[in-house]
Amino acid sequence: MHTYQYSCNYCNHFVETSGPWPYYGRHGETKPIHGLTARIYCPVCDKEKDYIIVKYKTPLNTLDDVWLRSTPRKTRMTCYKCKSPIFLVLPEGSVKCPRCKKGVFESFEPMEDLPSTNPVSPPKNPLVVRQGGKSISVPKPTIVIDSAEHMGYTFGRFTNWFSGTVRKRLPAGDYTLLGMEKEIAVERKTLPDLVNSIIQERGNFIARCEKLSSFRKKCFVIEGTLSLLKTPYRESQAHPNAVLGSIIAAQERWDIPIHFLDDSLLAEEFVASMLSKYHAYRWLEANGYKRCIIEGDI
Repeated sequence: MHTYQYSCNYCNHFVETSGPWPYYGRHGETKPIHGLTARIYCPVCDKEKDYIIVKYKTPLNTLDDVWLRSTPRKTRMTCYKCKSPIFLVLPEGSVKCPRCKKGVFESFEPMEDLPSTNPVSPPKNPLVVRQGGKSISVPKPTIVIDSAEHMGYTFGRFTNWFSGTVRKRLPAGDYTLLGMEKEIAVERKTLPDLVNSIIQERGNFIARCEKLSSFRKKCFVIEGTLSLLKTPYRESQAHPNAVLGSIIAAQERWDIPIHFLDDSLLAEEFVASMLSKYHAYRWLEANGYKRCIIEGDI
């Protein structure tokens, strides 16, 4: 079995597939091999899925038989849902990214000399608040997503923290909390979007920073590491030092914190956790409680 990793050469959207491995049906791993399964990618659904990609007309007795090309088999390489082609191995540079619709997937080559990472899944439990030896039930907030935000976060993984989401036009930022639209604003940027904003649309970028500066809580969330921001860009002649210098200058001039997150999934979790805790602290203040999640801790 092999693992294949790809990233969009424009927005860095990451995809990982793996396989194939034997499929034993319902009989356990001591019985004949009925086919092959793999974790494939459908670019139309933009999902990685576990599929049975090969079914043998006659079950095989050994793993060696799997690699015989003459073995009668039925192969499936289309999506069950949308009927579009699916991929275990993506053709280099020919599968268009469904997120940004500008780049294509290329083999992902991680930076050398960095430790491997394997982030754990987000928490599944609701936010727990304890004061005075008792649990305090803080109501779940609702996230507001700017109606112009089309490729951002859905927060579907965080129903333990939020009652839901609504969409409407926001005066600034891409995400906020219902009832706090003039108090908190989170601005999301992919690296290509950040470079374009600072270099090509600088006037608009400055105007957005000035709007954000009036909020009690505000920040930029950048989908990409600082090392990637400092790496020369394929789609722009902008110098990385100019981009970094500008975003740091914006942080210091308008007091807008900047958070560099590895990828969109971690960035979404970061925003969800931040919004959940911000709401909890504000609700506790408004209802006569101490400003702490766990008394004697944080």
